[in-house]
Parts: sequence; structure tokens; C-alpha cells
Amino acid sequence: MRRLIPAAAAIVLAATLAVPAAVAKKDGERFKEATHETFDTGKSGRFTLSNVNGSVTVTGYDGSAIEVDAVKYASSQERLAETTIKSSVDDGRVTIEVEIEDDDRWDNGSSRVDFEIRVPRGTRIDDLELVNGNLKLEGISGRVDAASVNGDVTAERLSGDVDLSAVNGDVYLTVAGAVESIKLHSVNGMVELVVPRDASARVSASTVHGSIRAAGDVRAEKNFVGSSLTGVLGKGEGKIDMNTVNGDIRIFHDDEDRDKDED
Repeated sequence: MRRLIPAAAAIVLAATLAVPAAVAKKDGERFKEATHETFDTGKSGRFTLSNVNGSVTVTGYDGSAIEVDAVKYASSQERLAETTIKSSVDDGRVTIEVEIEDDDRWDNGSSRVDFEIRVPRGTRIDDLELVNGNLKLEGISGRVDAASVNGDVTAERLSGDVDLSAVNGDVYLTVAGAVESIKLHSVNGMVELVVPRDASARVSASTVHGSIRAAGDVRAEKNFVGSSLTGVLGKGEGKIDMNTVNGDIRIFHDDEDRDKDED
């Protein structure tokens, strides 16, 4: 067995309840297994996850434990058993890792794991990595560092420092409060940011093959190759960095009509 993304050494906590079931679904979902884990981290723990195939949703709530619900899907009982979820906790940091035995086989796409996760709002998302799957985050006030290779990254109502990226997918963020640093990056996809009317930050944005639309008095420049933007929102106290290669960039105020045509 080899690991796609190495995990930190730690101690496994919390019992896992697994219920395998065969169901009549499409080939890659004929067998499934559900698990639930709870980690008592307090209101400001840390969380790391790596997943090969499957979607991940992380939602902040007013609690003191990280709750992880996962469902494995596979084309066979054997492939289901070869797809394992490793969980550990060390000094308040929870690490979840999906391992697929012989994951260099041609049929490594015949299994996936979908996650539904609840974290205390102040949890710090240290490193959330997906290879094939969409990522959604909502209602988190701790720092967030998350990425997907093939999939969209969507974040709603975040209020901590944020670093989101995708290779083949769109990146979308709405900000619920003041942050010191926002970094949004894609290679092949649109990048969009929605900020409060009183947002305060220095803004830098660029795209090679795409356009830029910005809120308020911030204006983009059309270059010989692509478009770029530098400007200030409010007093310029924070920092916003956005870029993509193939895609548009949009910056809106939260009370702005996003469907309005560009000037």
C-alpha cells in the first residue's frame, strides 16, 4: 500500500461505526459503507484532510467537537475494503486521510469517499486537499487553507484568513467579516469574491485568458496579454490576491447586483 498524501503521525481517537451495504446503483457505487467519528477538540482545534476521489463539505457550528461523516462507494466489495479512512488526533489537530490500496491501478476511479463534516466555527483548517471532487466550506471563522485539483471550491460566510485554490475548477468565496489575507487561485476556472460593503484591503488580481470586473471604484487594466488589477477597497488594511490563467475574475460587494452588465 502506498499513500497519495502523507499524514502526520498521531493517535487514533473515537470509535468508528461502519455499516456496509450493497445497493443497486451505477457501477462505481454498487457497494457502500458509512462511518461516523467524533473528536472533542474544543472550540479552536485544527483540522487536516486529504481525499482522492469524492466530495467534501465542511460546515462551522456552535459546538466543541469535530464530527466526521463519511460514505465510501465502490464497484466491488473488494475495492470497498481496499479504500480505507485513516483518522488521528495529536495535540488538538485532527487528521483524516483516504488511502486506496494499489492506487496506481487503472481502476482507481472505481471507489470514492464523500465527506460531510461539522467543525466548531473557530477551527483552523490547516490543509484540506482533494484530487477529484468538489469542496464546499461554510460558516468558519478560523484560518482556511484548502484546494482541489479537479473540482470547484466554494466557500460561504468565512471570516478568517483564507487561501483557496483549484487547478481545473472555479473558486468562489463570500466573506462574512474583516480578514487580513485572502488568496484565491485557479488555473482553468473562474475566480469570484464577494466582500462586505465596508471591506478594507489592497487588491491585486490577474488573468491571462479572461476579464476582470471589480466592485466600487477599483478598475482593471487591459494588458497586451490578459488583464490585471491593482487597487484599494476602503482603507486598504488587508490584502487580497486573486489570479487565474484561463478564466474570469469577479469582485463584488455583498449588496451589489452581480447580474448587471459590465461597463
